[in-house]
Amino acid sequence: MSEISINAFSGMNNVKRNENFFSAEGVAEPKIILNADVGITQSLIARDGQIKILALTKAHSLWSGLSCTLFVDNGTLYRFTPPTKVSVSALDDKGASFDYVEAEDKVYFSNQYCKGVFNPTTNTISDWGILPPSGPMLLTGSGSLPPGAYNVAMTSSNGDEISGTGPITSIELTETGGIQILNRPSGSEVWCTDANEFIFYRIGAASKIVSIPTVEPCPSLMCSPPPFLSNLCYAFGRIWGSSGKTVYYSQPFKFGWFRLSANRFEFDSEVTVIAKVPTGIFVGMKDKTRFLSGTEPEKMQQSDAGAGSVSGTLAYCNNLPEMGDILGSPEKGYVDVPVWRTTEGIVAGNASGRLFNLTKNKLVFGIPERGASLYRNLGGAIQFLTSAKVGTGGSGAGFFDADTIAALKSGAFDISSFKSNAIGSGVGMSETVSCELYRNGVLVP
Repeated sequence: MSEISINAFSGMNNVKRNENFFSAEGVAEPKIILNADVGITQSLIARDGQIKILALTKAHSLWSGLSCTLFVDNGTLYRFTPPTKVSVSALDDKGASFDYVEAEDKVYFSNQYCKGVFNPTTNTISDWGILPPSGPMLLTGSGSLPPGAYNVAMTSSNGDEISGTGPITSIELTETGGIQILNRPSGSEVWCTDANEFIFYRIGAASKIVSIPTVEPCPSLMCSPPPFLSNLCYAFGRIWGSSGKTVYYSQPFKFGWFRLSANRFEFDSEVTVIAKVPTGIFVGMKDKTRFLSGTEPEKMQQSDAGAGSVSGTLAYCNNLPEMGDILGSPEKGYVDVPVWRTTEGIVAGNASGRLFNLTKNKLVFGIPERGASLYRNLGGAIQFLTSAKVGTGGSGAGFFDADTIAALKSGAFDISSFKSNAIGSGVGMSETVSCELYRNGVLVP
C-alpha cells in the first residue's frame, strides 16, 4: 500500500496551473478547501456550520462596533443583543445598504436616502446635524452701531449643539443706529459682523442688534449637515464620507458641521472605499486606489496606491501574522489594519501608503460591484471573511474557474467528473482502490 503523508496544510490555491497537491514536502495545498479552515498549527479544522438565531424577512446592513451591533430588517433599525433584537426606529431606507461609523460614543449611519445618529446609551436615533434657519430679513432701527456695512446670519439649536449659519444678509447703515431682525425663529441665535468687517460675532437670542460685543466668533460659519454619504470613516477627529466622486469631511470633533464647498476632495470616478491608517487615508475607486498622506486635510498629498477597490469589503483587522514585518514600525502590533478586496485580490494598507496583496498567487476572486467583510478571532485563529452576491451584474465569481464556482455554490465536490463513463466509448477501463486515513498515527474510523 502506498502512503501519502500530509503533515500540514498551507491553504487552498486555485491559481497554480499544475496539479501538484503539495507546496512543500508534507505540506498540502489543495485547489479547493470546503467547510474547513487551516488553523494556526496548519491543521484542518472543520467549521461549526450555521446556527439560525433570528428569523428575519428583509435583513441587510449588519454592523458591529465597540458599543453595539446593528442591522436593518424590513425598514426598521434593530439593535442585536444576543439572542434577541431590540427595535430602535423605522427608517426610510428603501432597501439600500447602510454604512456605519463609530465616533465619540455614538454611531453615525447613512445611505443614499436616509442618515442619522444612534445613541447606544439611550437606544435612540437623532438627526445627523441641525438644519440652519433661513436668511434674516433686516430693517434699520435705533442703536449705537456706527455707519457701515453689516452682515447678519442666524443659527438653530437643539440644546448644547448649534447648527451652521443659514444664508447671510447684508445691510448698510448710513448713520448711527441699529438692526432689526423680522423673522428670527424661536430658539435661534443671531450673529453679526462689525462695520465693514467679515468676522461674525454672537449677538444671542435677540431680534434687535444695538451693539456688537466682539467676544465670541461664530464657530460654525458656512457649515451645514452632511449630504447622504457612503464609505464612512472616522479619522483624525473628523468623519469622512463620499458621495459619488467627492469625499467630504467634517469639522474637527464637530460631526454635524460640514463645509461642503471647501472641506472636500474631488476624484476622477466614484469612490468605493475610504480606509484610515495612522498617517493618512486610502481612497479607493473602481479602477484605482489613491493614498492621501497627512493628518490635516489642507496639507494632504495624494499618490497612487494600487488597483481598484470593491465597495463594502473593508474591515479593520488585528494581529496579521502572515504580514511579517511588511507593515513597518508605524503599526507595530498590527492593530486596526485596513483590509479589503480590490480588483487584484485581498489587500492590506500600511502607513507608508502601500497596498500588500495577501492572496497574490494563491486565490483568484471575481470583481463584484459590492461585497461585505468582517474580521474575527475564532479560538485564536485570525480570520478575514468576505462575500459577495453571485449573479449577472456584479457577480462575485467572475474569475473563478468552473470547478471552484460549482464547489462553492453547492458546498460539495462533484465527483462525477472522476468516474469513467464507457458508454459510447471504444475503450473503457476501471480500477478499484481503498484507503485508510491516519491522524497522528491513529486510524480514523
